[in-house]
Amino acid sequence: MKEIQTIYQNEFGVSFYWKVENQTCHDTVQLVFKETGLQLNANELVEFKCLIEDSISKNKCCDDCSLKSNCTKYLLKTPFHELDLAMSIAEMDLMNNLISTTLFKINLNDYQSGMGRN
Repeated sequence: MKEIQTIYQNEFGVSFYWKVENQTCHDTVQLVFKETGLQLNANELVEFKCLIEDSISKNKCCDDCSLKSNCTKYLLKTPFHELDLAMSIAEMDLMNNLISTTLFKINLNDYQSGMGRN
């Protein structure tokens, strides 16, 4: 089994880098959620985050509902134009958290190992 370096994990999924021969591959991030795995580069992560936020804002309709956005599934566009995902608003919120925090940690690590080094 290949080794991984976890970036972030929440109750919905996990993001990580693959390790090859004890070297961490920072070119792409693997997202695993539900029964799905996606491998994205940094630009695709940012694009996916924007697509999620757009979908949440367009489909948020359950403010007064007791199920609070958990019952209906909406098609969520991905950076891969041939692939859409069916998710509830609650799942999109968790996915947004997964991607946003992953991007934050990547940027923080880049800063600490780059410009932020003394």
